[in-house]
Amino acid sequence: MLNNPVFWICVYLVGYITVLVVLSLKPMLTKVETKIPKHIVRVFILFTFLMPPVALPFTEGPKIGIPRPVALILGIVMLVANFIIKILGQKEIGKIPAFKSKGKLVTQGIYGTVRHPLYMSNCLLAMGMAILFQSVYAFLFSIAYSLSYLPIIYFEEKDLLKKYGEEYLEYKRRVAWRMIPKLF
Repeated sequence: MLNNPVFWICVYLVGYITVLVVLSLKPMLTKVETKIPKHIVRVFILFTFLMPPVALPFTEGPKIGIPRPVALILGIVMLVANFIIKILGQKEIGKIPAFKSKGKLVTQGIYGTVRHPLYMSNCLLAMGMAILFQSVYAFLFSIAYSLSYLPIIYFEEKDLLKKYGEEYLEYKRRVAWRMIPKLF
């Protein structure tokens, strides 16, 4: 079962749908979200958003037809970039930003280049693992996985606009991309 790609895709889809439902019901759930124990949220995030892209490359299925040395180098570069971006992003906003009260909007460091660096790092993790292990299913999943963050970002940015108003609009104008770095 664990080496079946359908299992890991279903795990992701169930978690993803759960998150979208919770985000769409957020105005009604504000009291509930503060009562959820942090360790349960961490386990949910681990199994829903991190395990599928890590486990999927190890499942059975066709391999990507690129030379092994190229896949090795490209995959490792993407994984290293993932870890660097994740460390920088976590350092700027803390461990679980969803549990913070209305604090200062973070617009410096990595957040001055890309608005959602932690989501971008998760996408790099998924693509890096897929390329490193040359898994076609994992690579196709990584594309869908990356695109699936767009609705989550929509809800998150709606909430940030309510919290920070004009300050967030100015930040959006300055850092114009969601998960793609604005380098110039």
